[in-house]
Amino acid sequence: MKIKNSQIGFLGAIILLIATFSCKYYVDPGFRETHSIIESANNHQAKTSYFKFHFKNGNASILNEWEVNSTEDSVNGVGYLFDFNRNQIKDGKLSFGIDEIAIIESNDLEKLKSKDKGRLTALTILTAVNVAGSVICITNPKACFGSCPTFYISENKTLHNSNAEGFSSSIAPSLERIDIDALQYNTAIEDLRLTMKNEAMETHMVNQVYLEIVQKRNHEFIYIDRHNNYYRTGRPEKPIQANAVNSDILSNIQKIDDLEYFTTTDSLDLFQKEEIFLEFNQQEDSQLGLVLNFRQTLLTTFLLYSALSYMGEDFGNYFAEIEKNKLIQKAYKRPMNKLGGIEVYYLNSHNKWVKVDEIHETGPIAKNLNIIPLPTITSNKVKIKLKLTKGNWRIDYVGIAEIQEKVKPEKIYVSEIETINGDQFENQILKADDADYLYSFPGNEFVLQFKLPPLENGLEHEIFLASKGYYLEWIRSEWLESKEPKKLKKMLLMDKNTWRDLAIEFKSVEDEMEEIFWNSKFTPNQ
Repeated sequence: MKIKNSQIGFLGAIILLIATFSCKYYVDPGFRETHSIIESANNHQAKTSYFKFHFKNGNASILNEWEVNSTEDSVNGVGYLFDFNRNQIKDGKLSFGIDEIAIIESNDLEKLKSKDKGRLTALTILTAVNVAGSVICITNPKACFGSCPTFYISENKTLHNSNAEGFSSSIAPSLERIDIDALQYNTAIEDLRLTMKNEAMETHMVNQVYLEIVQKRNHEFIYIDRHNNYYRTGRPEKPIQANAVNSDILSNIQKIDDLEYFTTTDSLDLFQKEEIFLEFNQQEDSQLGLVLNFRQTLLTTFLLYSALSYMGEDFGNYFAEIEKNKLIQKAYKRPMNKLGGIEVYYLNSHNKWVKVDEIHETGPIAKNLNIIPLPTITSNKVKIKLKLTKGNWRIDYVGIAEIQEKVKPEKIYVSEIETINGDQFENQILKADDADYLYSFPGNEFVLQFKLPPLENGLEHEIFLASKGYYLEWIRSEWLESKEPKKLKKMLLMDKNTWRDLAIEFKSVEDEMEEIFWNSKFTPNQ
């Protein structure tokens, strides 16, 4: 399911990264002080285009002219090659394999698109300085709209009604992963159209998209847990009591709608927790599951963009290190686990709260509908506690359902891709987990068509979306002006004073974050 703690996970990766990377790149300032060529290339605000290649062995190259050699799977160009310590190794004609590249930086989208049809695009982080729409976040750069691919059923294309966000945890090639989401949609039709859009300043690299469907009757419900197990249940029951911070919140969470329960962050501590207490009537001799419909606030968006802005023009070095260092890739979530997910507890027969599970789903746009199977509860009332970070989650619905059985879904692959805005792709490109990707730039839109199997009378399909890929955040020009490596290091090493300052800063913009975020969405006419 949805880094589904991307922004949290990314910061965790950089926390580990900064401890090693800062020594490599900040102890010896020669990278920028010694070589005017690299100094010029690192001026990301320059009007001239540049292409800076970071290699997996630590070398770097600045190419003025280049072409992709598809036959040899290489890049040939003219420029400069530097070693790990940024001593010039070679200049003139250069050639290197695409597999040697960790990350590329460039400010020239059009040149990239004219020269490449996917391989280099898949590795290139773009600055938004010479791209229309880059000024949309000037008011508050840390509230800029951001999203992985958004998916919509049929003509339901209003952003607030997005049915799913794809692979939200995958903010770099090495972090690519599968993501399965409930579309919260059931149907008996045989032809399903799903719109996929890029509505942010990002490059989306889509490896796979397919449906997982389960047959059901109209009085049955199908839910998925965080381990991608599917369950058939009866109709969920509403809580009879719901309290948080000594307030009755029952009206906010008793049905799936746009009325959500959420709080604001603590003024000085972004890790401050809150608790929600729920009570349900017991269903005798039943295997129960807690059903949650929820999404994130914009807290993690703010933290991610804060880290990126502190990187400034060095962002390429950090992303390259993520691609090169497998230890960092494996451990990237650990330091930010303190922010946490939604912890689920039940009150046992000894009147003790026992933790059942913790769910992590990143994304402030589409809501996530999950089930958390509960252990056997023998009391006549089921009492549940949710523990979560204040100001980090928006809870739309909580219910409890009787689990009837585990079920296995059927996979349905894309039968046709209709391009509304963007390059043309064959449907085969999304079927296999391979090196072929559908790449999507801001404003691109595709309609994915699926053929569903016929049903017997009285049955319908519950639809879930599986997507695999990754996305590369474009670096806003405003961020390039905010480079503060010392502040970045303190932030990522969890310095208490720095995190207190972040809490104060977020508090000052918290009330306006939602409005700026939704109004800064990229549209093709920008």
